[in-house]
Parts: sequence; C-alpha cells; structure tokens
Amino acid sequence: MLKSLPIVLGGLLLLSACAAPVGFEVRSPPADSSHQSAFNQGLVAGYWADTVETSSIDDNYASDWFGIKAKNAAKGEEVLPGDASTDIGSGHKPVHESQTNDITDARAKLMGFFDRGARDIRPEWAAKAQVALDCWIEEATERDARGGILEVADMNSCKNDFNAAMAKIEPFLPPQQAAEHLKMFELMPDQGSPPSPAMAGTPDTYLVFFDWNKSNLTPEALGIIRTAAANAKKSSGAKIEVTGFTDTSGPTNYNQKLSERRAAAVKAELVRQGISAKNITTAGKGETELLVPTPDGVREPQNRRAKIVIQIR
Repeated sequence: MLKSLPIVLGGLLLLSACAAPVGFEVRSPPADSSHQSAFNQGLVAGYWADTVETSSIDDNYASDWFGIKAKNAAKGEEVLPGDASTDIGSGHKPVHESQTNDITDARAKLMGFFDRGARDIRPEWAAKAQVALDCWIEEATERDARGGILEVADMNSCKNDFNAAMAKIEPFLPPQQAAEHLKMFELMPDQGSPPSPAMAGTPDTYLVFFDWNKSNLTPEALGIIRTAAANAKKSSGAKIEVTGFTDTSGPTNYNQKLSERRAAAVKAELVRQGISAKNITTAGKGETELLVPTPDGVREPQNRRAKIVIQIR
C-alpha cells in the first residue's frame, strides 16, 4: 500500500505529485442519507465503514474508492459494484487471476438478484452483498512481494460475507424467468404473433414474513408485495391466492385466526397496489404446513409467513 506524502510549502499543505489526489474523501462524511432508499442507506453505512478502515491503514486509494461510493449513494445516485477489471489506483494491481472467475460469477449473480427486485425486497442484505463484493475485489487487488494476494484471510472474510448476504436474499426473491423460455415462441412463417410467455400457466410464488404474534407488514414485506403486484398486473387475467401461516408458539385456535389476519393484511396491500379484490382469494392454515418443522411451542421466524401464488391464465 502506498501513502501520499504531504509537503509544506509557504505555510500551505500540498500533496506530493501523484496521478490523483488521495486520502481526501475520509475528511468529510457523506451527506445525510435518511431520505434515500433503504438500499442506498445500507450502501452508505457499509462503504463508509470501509472508507474509515482503509484510511486507518494508510491505504488512501482504496479509502477514496469506497468513500466516493458512499457519498454518491448518499446523494441518491445508482452505485454499482465493481468487477474483475476494476482499477482502484496506486498500490493495487488488477484482480488476482485466482479470483477473476469467481468475482465475475459473483457479480453476475448479484446483478441478477437486483434484476429480480432484491434492492426493494431485501434492501439491507442487498447492500451488504454489494459492499462485501467490493471488499472482496479490493482485497484481491493487493499483492505481496511474490505477486500473491497480500491478505488472503481478509479477502476470504469479505467473500464469506458476500455469500452469507446472498443466502439471506435468495429465498425472498420471485422465481427467475428461464432464459430459454422465450425461445419456445419463435415465429414460423405465417404463424402470427407469439403468445405471451405469461400464458405458460406456471404460477409465481412469493413469501412474506412476519414478526412474532404480528400481522402488520414490515418494510421488507411491503417490498415483496409491491413486486408481486407489479408482476400480477402484467396480465389482466391473473388470479392470486394468499395463504397465511404461523409458527407453533401459542394456542392452535389463536394461530388459525392469526394466519387468517396475515393473509388478509397481504390482500389489503395487494388491493392498495392496484389489484382487484375479486381476483384475490385468502386462506389461513394456522400452524400447519410448517416451512421449518419444529416441536410445539417454538418461535420460528421462517414459519411466520404468508404465501402469494399468482396464477396466469
């Protein structure tokens, strides 16, 4: 890691000659981001923590790289993760060849999650995944005297953080549209227009999770419902089934009513999002059909849920 050397000339503090000024971003914090999206707020927090950390070890180019990302996110700009070709600056080489393919694949997977709504559905974890990927990239650009990765343990820590965050996102995302799906509808001569892919009849399924003994919708739940509603609106004939569930804590009769309230809360939000109430049916299954099997009396977050199934006719 290289450190820029200050020079005092005529009472003024100057930086020694270099390709670009370094170490500046950490000197002023990002703007207030409380009015930005939850995803951008997460980016600000994560990138700024890395800004401070890398500055503390005099890695000023990395500090500026993270700091600029934090400040742009605080302004509401779209901040994308780096990639295997990222140039961080002096003291950093290109991403080590041992990590190029893994980083390329990881970024492609993350961007795919973003396309499926991860920024809205799981904003906190989506931001953690992006920041961890950039941490992984930054560590993979540092070399030891023999040309290897300088801090393998630190790099693996970032990589593990990325994978852990991705695991927190994937179960909440809508199904991925098969890349080959549209090829089924390639036109033959005089065949007319292709049928809509939505007519394939494969239902879309979404899971909405609840706090213990609650039927109110969390911000994450609202994001999932918005995504479900947007996809349902792509076809005027979409029918939606909403089923509520509980964990095994509490009396069976109470849990049945709670599961019905959860289904009703999801339906009400779908209606607020522009879905006709007549196209939505609801049911409550209480503490049956557990997502995670548990004994009676166990508080299990994964079982406190509602399932949205969108059937396109």
